[in-house]
Formats: sequence, structure tokens, C-alpha cells
Amino acid sequence: MHKAQSVLVFLMLPLLVGCALFGEAPTPLAWQPTSAPTGVSQEIRPTSTAPPLPSRTASPTATSTPTPTPLAPSPSPTPAITGQAISVEVPRAGQAVTNPIHVQGHTATYPFEGALLARVYDGDEYLIAEVPIMARGEPGGPASFTAEIYYGGQPGAGRLVILELSPKDGSVVAAASVALVLQGPPGGGLIEVPRPLEEVTLPIKLLARVARPDTDVNVTVRWQDGTQFAHVFRTLAGLDGRGLIIVPLDFIGDTHAQPSTQDGAIMIHDLQGTLLAYQPVHILHPADPRTMSTQVFWIKGGTVVPQPRQIPRTPGIGRASLELLLWGPVPQNLEGYTTALPLPADVLTYPGRGPEWGERVRLLELRIVDRVAYADFSAELRAHAGGAEQVVLMRAQIEQTLLQFPTVDQVVITVEGQTGWLEP
Repeated sequence: MHKAQSVLVFLMLPLLVGCALFGEAPTPLAWQPTSAPTGVSQEIRPTSTAPPLPSRTASPTATSTPTPTPLAPSPSPTPAITGQAISVEVPRAGQAVTNPIHVQGHTATYPFEGALLARVYDGDEYLIAEVPIMARGEPGGPASFTAEIYYGGQPGAGRLVILELSPKDGSVVAAASVALVLQGPPGGGLIEVPRPLEEVTLPIKLLARVARPDTDVNVTVRWQDGTQFAHVFRTLAGLDGRGLIIVPLDFIGDTHAQPSTQDGAIMIHDLQGTLLAYQPVHILHPADPRTMSTQVFWIKGGTVVPQPRQIPRTPGIGRASLELLLWGPVPQNLEGYTTALPLPADVLTYPGRGPEWGERVRLLELRIVDRVAYADFSAELRAHAGGAEQVVLMRAQIEQTLLQFPTVDQVVITVEGQTGWLEP
């Protein structure tokens, strides 16, 4: 889908100081209803304030799997400046911290150009935040620093690392590490997909557990340059009792041009402005060489039609395309795309659901043998009303999404290894 070329550019957010969260309930656009039905979004006018966004020195490597790759712990310091040392006074070792983490400390000598780097790791040593900090002081003397560090990931054990890096080769001049208990945002929400600092493309696949079921929440995607869009979603009833959002996020319509590749964040607030969940991400522009083209097949006017999409580059393009298909089209898209495949709202309310069912349809396996693609799906694919027309459309969406690839001539669809579920 081509977007207009104009870019919404706002003033750069201050990264080094705290800032106010959304303070007012979002105002829906005039053309949309004031009450969103379950699982459907409302586009709202973006708010002008938000937590500061991450800004990293390097982008993480793109990956096609939902399991994050552990990042190496912070390297041991290799001092290049005699007498340099970093001390962190706040937070204290072992302290339980919310999101953001308020940080205070000092350095023995003023860092080069005042530049420090804060990193936050979870208990498994996954990097969940990386933010620059500017120290205050004079060259040759000591310096102090303060910051508010927003982080992603799951609550639990973690650590904060403050670094000075060499401007010559990026090696560590000095470092300080503080073990912490990460409690997450005050609202207690969690974004499971995407992962912290993951490279993503629009539409961004979002899976979040926030608030209570049947509650309206404001979801904002914001780029570092200030561009943003926001929608209101009503939470579903997740199996853990919390509110659940499973939805692809994108601009609605083609009046917005996507900014260049840069850091950004997904933020979820309640309608009173309390931060419920936060996740830093790296948003790739469609022309970025780290993306690749595919097509996803939706329903429009009773027929199956393709929609071009850019996704993070991956060797498993077939799997990535099917997974994008399973998330469904962007809610309220102006093209009128729908899907015959069950969405989470269908799965969670299906009368015949089994006790072992999850919250959405998952792709269990995709393999290609002798130009035949074997696609095996989880039991939740059965969560449909049936009827020949719907079954034919479901099968066609899956088949056409796979038959676009020159290595596939035939598609065999199974549900937990069993055939016959999508036969009219």
C-alpha cells in the first residue's frame, strides 16, 4: 500500500528528562463512533506528550522467530581515561523500580562531550532499553547525571548499566552496574509482541495484556522524530483474566507518509492517561534494505485479493507471510479488506472451543517438499461458523499467500496434523 510522501514532523522529544504522560482522555475523530465495539479500533488525534523514546547506538539484528536472542552482557570496562569511574546513587542495588527508572549518579571526570549510555537488561540478559544520557559538568572535572529510563520486556529481576564508550572505537571506558527488581509501568500491563528493541515494519503486530476485559485503552505508536498515530481499542477477555489486545497497528488511510528508519515506541494508556505498557522498538521504513516484499491475501467484495506488504528481511518469508495473514487486516482500513480466517475475538467466544485452546490461531509448521507446501495450524483454526463459502475463502487466503512463491505449486492444509478441516 503506497502512502503519501508528506511526513509529520514534530519537535524531537527530550531524551534526558522526564516528561508528562497523556493527561487527557483521547478525542475520537468526528467520523468515528465514540464507543468502539470489541476488538475494533478508533483512530484518534495524536496527543502531544509522551514518554521519551529510546535512541540507540546500533540496531538489533532482524529475526524471523518470536523467541529473542540473548544479548551478551555489558563488556568489562577497559579504561582509556585515567581515574574515570561511574557511580550510581539512585536507584540502589536491589531496589524495586517502576517504569520509568529514575537515575542519578556522577562520574569522576567529565565524559567525552558529556555522553553516557544507559542500558537495562532483564533477568535473562536480554537488552530491554538503551538510552543516551548527557552528563553535567566541566571538562577536566567531575560530572553528574540524571535521567528517566523507560524500558520494555517483562517484570522481574534485571539490572541497570551506565557506560562511557570510547569515541575512537566504541570500547568501554568505564561502567557501573546495579541489580534491580523491574516492576514495569504503574498500570501493570505487558506487551508480549513485539519484543523490546525488535526491528518491525508497519503494520506492527501487537499482543498486549493490559487493564481488564472490555476496557477501552489508547494505543500509540510514536517515532523518535515525533510522528505518531493512535487508536482506541477495547480489550478482549484474555485467558489469564486480564484485558487482551491482539491487533496489527498502522496508519489508517494513505494520508500519512512513514518516517525514515528510526527508533520508536509502543505506548498503551488508559483513557485517564495512566501508562499501562511500554515497548521500545526500531521501526523500519519500507525502503530500508533490511525489509523485503511479500503479499497477503484478504477478502474484498467476496473475492480474495492481494495486499503488498514489507516485512523485516527473513529467510522464512513463507512463514512470515502466513503469520501476518493470521493477525488479520488492519482494523477499519479504508481499502475494505476483511478476512475469513478466525481472529482472536472469534477464537475466544467460539461455542465449541476446546479446553486446551489458546487465544489465537497459530502456525505450527510450514515445510516445502517437492514444491508442495505443508501448512499445519493450531486447533483454533476451527473457530468459524462453517458453510461452504467461508471455508472456500479461508482455504483460498492461505493457498494464495503461499502460491505467490515460485517454489510452491501446491498447498496442503492441516489442523494439528489432520486433513479435511477446510474442505467445502
